[in-house]
Amino acid sequence: MDWLGVAVLLVVAVGAACQVASGLGFALVCSPLLVLVLGHGPGVRVVLVMSIVLNLVVLARSWRHVRVGDALRLLVPAALFVVPTALLAQSVRTPLLSLLAGSVVVVATVLVIARRELRWLDGTRGAVAAGAASGVFNTLAAASGPPVAIFAAQRRWEPRVMSATLQAFSLPLNLVTLAVLVLVGDGAGGGAATAATSAGAGAGAPAGLPLAPLAWAVVGLLAGAAAGVALGHRVPAPVVRAVALGVALLGGATLVTTGLTGLL
Repeated sequence: MDWLGVAVLLVVAVGAACQVASGLGFALVCSPLLVLVLGHGPGVRVVLVMSIVLNLVVLARSWRHVRVGDALRLLVPAALFVVPTALLAQSVRTPLLSLLAGSVVVVATVLVIARRELRWLDGTRGAVAAGAASGVFNTLAAASGPPVAIFAAQRRWEPRVMSATLQAFSLPLNLVTLAVLVLVGDGAGGGAATAATSAGAGAGAPAGLPLAPLAWAVVGLLAGAAAGVALGHRVPAPVVRAVALGVALLGGATLVTTGLTGLL
């Protein structure tokens, strides 16, 4: 049995179910494992593509609750930080990118878990800071959610308003980030391609992205999205949140360990 494929399916399914049910969690859950399996650059791009699909699914069910003004206030600074971050990443070694991406996921997860009162996030200054951090996080690890989730929690938005508004923010940001990473690059270079080829060699995939993990990821995305739609109103939000953050923390720690190993 392809245990790696099964792991990809399960992790993507959990992430997709969390995203559809709560509006947050897919990238945090899936990014570490997919970056490990596919390589940094391809992994981030695949997570972005799947995140865009889930953004559309959630928005189709909740668009009436979007705070358009707040979504735009967050989006502008986030989008402005995508290109500088992508250019900076081009000069960084692939293992260091893995370490950096894993650290981003771990720090972001801890921030979400802490949920402390952060008064400096109030007002326009808070929107700019949260948006800018999300743009950087999204470019490095396809994980834009935590900074803006903290911003939304600070403002005490209702869960449905928070979920809808974060999708309206994330969808265009994911599109911009994906376009920039395709056109400008993400710093992974040949290292990411080599890692991807090595990961897919056992599955008989051609040079480039390993096809077997991608197929498992697509199956997991469909299954998780369907489960999120079916169970979204039945599973308590704290349970969904605990599962997402637990998997994300473990995956981020694994990615950090892998990056450190590659640097030594």
